[in-house]
Amino acid sequence: MILIVNVSEEYYNITKNQNIFGKELLKDEGFIHASSIEQFPLIIPRLEKKGGGFMVLFIDTDKLSANIKWEYSKSLNQDFPHIYGEINKDVVVNAVKLSDYKNTL
Repeated sequence: MILIVNVSEEYYNITKNQNIFGKELLKDEGFIHASSIEQFPLIIPRLEKKGGGFMVLFIDTDKLSANIKWEYSKSLNQDFPHIYGEINKDVVVNAVKLSDYKNTL
């Protein structure tokens, strides 16, 4: 399965050559927010509200070392995938700027 994880362009540029990333993303809630490809359009307005540039990372969960739990989001009224652990870089099958991704919709 392919999931989407979004990170700031700055964070992506800092970590893109690392074998494992996400430690900093785990600090606040203990997991990394993700979404299915179908759910991601629901997330885009939230990212735009934050401002700044974002990267859309396509993650192959078959290769992911960390655990994934689908948990309920009250604000969006559905279950979303949460990644409990750092992400091994070889699972990132594609990375595009959010602005480029939006142009494909």
